Amino acid sequence: MHLVSVNRVTASVEGRTLFADASFGLSSDDRVGVVGPNGSGKTTLLRIIGGDRAPEAGSVIPRSGLRVGWLPQDPKLPAVPALEIVLGGDPLAQPHEAEALLAQLGVDPEHPVDQASGGQRRRVALARTLIAPSDLLVLDEPTNHLDVDTIDWLEDELRRRASGLLLVTHDRYVLERVTNKMLDLAPLGPDQSAEVVWHEGSYSSLLQARAERAATRSRVTARAQNLLTKEIAWLRRGPKARSSKPKFRVEQVEVLRKAAAGDEDARPLELGTGRTRLGDSVFDLEGVTMKRGGHLVLDRIDLGIGPGERVGIVGPNGAGKTTLLHVIAGKLTPDDGEAKVGRTVQLGLYEQEARVPPGQATVLDTILDIAPHVPLANGEMLPAARLAERFGFDAKLQRTPVGLLSGGERRRVALLHLLVAAPNVLLLDEPTNDLDLDTLAVLEDHLDGFTGTVIVASHDRYVLDRLTDRTIAVEHGALTEHLDWSSYREDRLRRRAQDERASKARPNTVTASAKDNKQRQAERKRIRSLEQRLKKLSDRRDRVHTEMATAGGDNARVLALQDELRAIQHEHTEVEDAWLELTVD
Repeated sequence: MHLVSVNRVTASVEGRTLFADASFGLSSDDRVGVVGPNGSGKTTLLRIIGGDRAPEAGSVIPRSGLRVGWLPQDPKLPAVPALEIVLGGDPLAQPHEAEALLAQLGVDPEHPVDQASGGQRRRVALARTLIAPSDLLVLDEPTNHLDVDTIDWLEDELRRRASGLLLVTHDRYVLERVTNKMLDLAPLGPDQSAEVVWHEGSYSSLLQARAERAATRSRVTARAQNLLTKEIAWLRRGPKARSSKPKFRVEQVEVLRKAAAGDEDARPLELGTGRTRLGDSVFDLEGVTMKRGGHLVLDRIDLGIGPGERVGIVGPNGAGKTTLLHVIAGKLTPDDGEAKVGRTVQLGLYEQEARVPPGQATVLDTILDIAPHVPLANGEMLPAARLAERFGFDAKLQRTPVGLLSGGERRRVALLHLLVAAPNVLLLDEPTNDLDLDTLAVLEDHLDGFTGTVIVASHDRYVLDRLTDRTIAVEHGALTEHLDWSSYREDRLRRRAQDERASKARPNTVTASAKDNKQRQAERKRIRSLEQRLKKLSDRRDRVHTEMATAGGDNARVLALQDELRAIQHEHTEVEDAWLELTVD
């Protein structure tokens, strides 16, 4: 069913044209992801279609009676309890429905919104948007401030809905799994407006199309093609990396290194660690206890992190991820216990609100004040200006005073300041905030060969899967260790199911089960069969990973292997779920 027509729409901000003559239509079957660099006009386009702004030229023609669910980045909410706001989204909604939705999003229904954090307000606005009947959902960064579990739930919720969808998000797994069409806001050049390109297919297929276009251009774009190829392989491989992930990362880097041999512009620039190499000791936390506002955040925790480790920090909002990072970084002194830092550690901390203060100094001057060159992992030195180019600062932007940059651009400058300083330990706190997908891909590419220690606190499942090999969960003051975020998620689901069964169990139960011996024997046989099948699927998955890593530039072979891998992963999930159902008491 046709929902809305966008006819030759033009939009500008402060005299600069963002995009011109954008034309496309949306139907109820369309799940559209909007991508593009910071400042290309993604939010503006959503505001126009959501009815929050009028275009400078052109028209947006909705179907008669069209119901649009619109979630802005910065929602304006009245100073009333959260439940009242959500019920205001749909007068026919029942209080228990609104309360269940708020509970899923981790919001107290009675909490006044004017006393809530920015993240809590966005969750309330998301609940109000989702509870209202709509033919078209227009969502601007709905995953911001959501923890991994809630993003997982939202992904399933969006896939379940029958309405059309127009979505901006930095979560690449959400883009890959939820969308079937893409709007790519691609700048035509420096100081030029973006071209709004309609693409039939998922996010990874859009990246594939970009890589194919890059292949037809000059040698200078070879690196862009290789970078896209690497991201496609990671994205289509999916989040269930398991024990093969570190090996896969090394293989992917090696494939690109060979593909780009002799090509200065194509080869990955793997960042070095300056002159100081890490010793055997990096961080050791022993019996650390931290309280914040009278609340116990960390309860006598022990944690050791060694040289070259890649650690992801996960957990619900407010669990203490940032507190843990600040203790590791020495910004917070434990109330009890000891936090030891290795004597060779040169720390680089990238914080959630990292932005270079505005001023008259140019971007390049602020970078050169730190260092004129950046060490690479192979021992070479890269001019700092070249690194700035790789992060989207062309010669003109490098000469721009920092005070004239947008918030997202100043955040990119802060990232450059961190990398130019060449630390041997990187602490990244929510690095996806305000960074566009292209910048994140460049950062991930540069960190592939980084020989120092990397610690990342993030709700972004792709970033966790891409950059880390070890996952530490922070919950209820304690730390638990997991292979990756998917195993962390499965552990949480398993514990939740156990708690639900325990709460339903009657007191003084005489027997744990009423099953007879025949049923038990059949179950044991089924369990053994499932375990054998899981082993075979895991072996097949490892074989496909190896073949993908050696396929090189054979795109047809890579695509066939990716299809085989998706089928293996789908079957593995089904078999694993069946095994869990039989084995979890």
